[in-house]
Amino acid sequence: MTTTEAELYNGWTNQETWALMLWINNDEGLQSMAHEVMRNAEHLDAGAREASFRYWVESILTRSGYESEFGEQWPPNLADIAEDVGSLWRINWWEAVESIRTDLADE
Repeated sequence: MTTTEAELYNGWTNQETWALMLWINNDEGLQSMAHEVMRNAEHLDAGAREASFRYWVESILTRSGYESEFGEQWPPNLADIAEDVGSLWRINWWEAVESIRTDLADE
């Protein structure tokens, strides 16, 4: 999907991608976890890296994903982030992954 400059949201494909990356880039714990996910997936092809990142996001930003992955109640702060991000299906996963990979390359 091609995004014209007029369709961008604060430089990102859409509001959902922007909100997710805003949270990740401004929360040290989330940023550290996202970087670890990308380090662990670096040897994978692009599609598998996206899938790995998406799995991690869904495991923390959905009640069922979190409770299944961690075996405990979904924390209110993650529920608040999920509400702020909105629909996960609209996230441009490739754009998010490439942003994190760029951050890692700059370290």
